[in-house]
Amino acid sequence: MTVLAAALGAAALVAASGLPRAAAAPPDPPAPGLGTVHEYLMPLPRLGSTHELLIGPDGNLWVSQQLEDRVLRVSTAGQVVGVTEFPANSMPHGIDKDRRGHVWVTEEATNALVELAPTGERIAAYPIPVPGAGPHGLRIGCDGRTVWWTGKEGGNIGSFDPRTRRWTVYPLAPDSQPIFLARGPRCAMYFTELSTSRVGRVDANGRLREYATPTPDSRPIAVAVNRRGEVWFTEEAGAAYAHLDPETGRITEHRTDVPNAKLAALAFDCFGNLWVQYNQPGLIDRVRPDLSVTRYTLRNAVPVGHRIIPGPDGSMWFSELAVDTVGSVTTGCPPAVSAVE
Repeated sequence: MTVLAAALGAAALVAASGLPRAAAAPPDPPAPGLGTVHEYLMPLPRLGSTHELLIGPDGNLWVSQQLEDRVLRVSTAGQVVGVTEFPANSMPHGIDKDRRGHVWVTEEATNALVELAPTGERIAAYPIPVPGAGPHGLRIGCDGRTVWWTGKEGGNIGSFDPRTRRWTVYPLAPDSQPIFLARGPRCAMYFTELSTSRVGRVDANGRLREYATPTPDSRPIAVAVNRRGEVWFTEEAGAAYAHLDPETGRITEHRTDVPNAKLAALAFDCFGNLWVQYNQPGLIDRVRPDLSVTRYTLRNAVPVGHRIIPGPDGSMWFSELAVDTVGSVTTGCPPAVSAVE
């Protein structure tokens, strides 16, 4: 295994006029083509709750902060360019955009899906017809309009069609805690079940199938699908990233060599490399198709990594939940190249 320490940038975010401001810091040095880490501190208040990331319709990063009850819009230069405030104690979390450029967000505490305009204004809230569902993850379906969500508290997967206002709910084990979602080939939707250690799939015909991980109590947490339609996921407690073959149900686990590690999210870059984020310690791995690994060390030892996605500038962007930071790692990918989340 190749292990490299990344050069750490120390840039802190300075908000636009009239918006919350973050602590000032010297600018980062110019980034080479691969492996430079930048980290940006989010503005006050900082409650340790920076969660999901999205490339928004405006080309900025949209960042959900649950305890702060807001969604930030952050440029790739690390500057806050907009804030959408949510009702107190609503806990916005999952986030994605539809083909019109409208942004959808789960309100976990109010049991609703919220629709935002491309400029961030609140359009409407749609109460989920399952009491106490606790909507957590969110992904727009392959048709560009259907909103899929995970009911973390109630053990459900559901979808909502905004045109017809039709809800469809797929009950799982009550204690399953479904978390993340990913679009797959042939309009299938994949999801993880944290407590029951399963990965699930709902196909285009509404058929549900679940796959148990080889490691008991592995706590699968994030799932991603690459351009070839391959399904990969992380195991928070199993300390592994794994490949699922939906045709055979076979799961192949690749365990990290980091002692006492917990894994978080994962995503692919434009070259097909898999980027694996750690919940702890503060590390990110770049895994090539041949499974060789390059490792990058973050500034914070226990940042509680949460989400990583390919950004509009070609870098991989990530959130550090506990320290209210978003950051990026340069990949060598050109800007504006679309990658699969």
